[in-house]
Amino acid sequence: MDIWFVIAQILATTGWFFLILSYYKEDIHKLLRMQIFACAFETASYVFLGAFAGIFACLLDLVKAILYYKTDKSNVVFVATLPFYVVLAYFSVVSEGPIALLPAIGGIIDGFVLTRNKTVATVGSIIASTLWIIYDFIVLAYAAALYDSILVISNFFVLFLGYSRILHINKLHVIKCHYLTRSIAHNILSLDKSNYAPQYLWTLDEQRAMFKLEPDSIILIRDKKRTVGYLNYITITEEAYEKIRRAHTFYKTIPEEFIAPLRRRRKNYMLIESVCINKSYESQKMADFISHRFNLYIRNKHKQGYNFHGVISVAISDFEKDFLETAHFAHIKDYRDKEALYELDDIAIAKYNKDNA
Repeated sequence: MDIWFVIAQILATTGWFFLILSYYKEDIHKLLRMQIFACAFETASYVFLGAFAGIFACLLDLVKAILYYKTDKSNVVFVATLPFYVVLAYFSVVSEGPIALLPAIGGIIDGFVLTRNKTVATVGSIIASTLWIIYDFIVLAYAAALYDSILVISNFFVLFLGYSRILHINKLHVIKCHYLTRSIAHNILSLDKSNYAPQYLWTLDEQRAMFKLEPDSIILIRDKKRTVGYLNYITITEEAYEKIRRAHTFYKTIPEEFIAPLRRRRKNYMLIESVCINKSYESQKMADFISHRFNLYIRNKHKQGYNFHGVISVAISDFEKDFLETAHFAHIKDYRDKEALYELDDIAIAKYNKDNA
């Protein structure tokens, strides 16, 4: 057996190990880092097999993924990368023959379906992966073909069941918002307008100003690629926590001096400012989903040495009340305009961390 063939299979296996691992990463930087490793190993495997089309298609797919997550604009990314796939298709046919068209066509299909709804995106991913499987078998990239086969099976689970236990993929997922793009800001404003009365709304400028003070404070809730909700939180000082708790009216905007960074081995406090969901997605199942993700976040931070001694929130909508009660927050009081103050105190947090240790 050719030594280069064996090395190629080992590299491809390592690559799809990193790729599968990336599906478990909620932090976008960690996810992309894993996918860069995966792409590097997979590209190297095609180098050892002498598969020109596979090499450059992998690199283009990585660039496409990075651009999508940086801009959150699938239409723009598709249009921007399409000419490169066309060029790749031409040179691939010239150098390797018609079969080398498959990776380029797969990349074009994958980019196009991301601009459509979740069902079309899943079906398109199945077709694109099938084209890659055919190409992989022809160029002897058997390990890569195995991974693509698993991906096809996983997408069938997503398509028919809404969840894949194979790759831990759920239609609903959360990601941290590291870049407050214009598209994301307008999505958030649109969600706010459909859930809150005018006196509770933030302007786009207020959104951006708060995001600059507290980066990574927005958690996006997505159904595939569509943003269907968000959770906005900030870490605050103990003094600010007590002021909010004792106040007779709630704070619409949070003073800059209230904000404090997370610190290890110190008391940390959090204010959940809003939990806003598209009306068609509001349900107890959604409240359970967000509650689970929130509790997981608190538990993970505890393991990392960031100890929360209190989380507080003012519920404006009925869904916010459902979420907070599902997450075991205690109802403290109601304000004059029916807003409700909820608290998860240090005893409740300690009990939760102990129960899930």
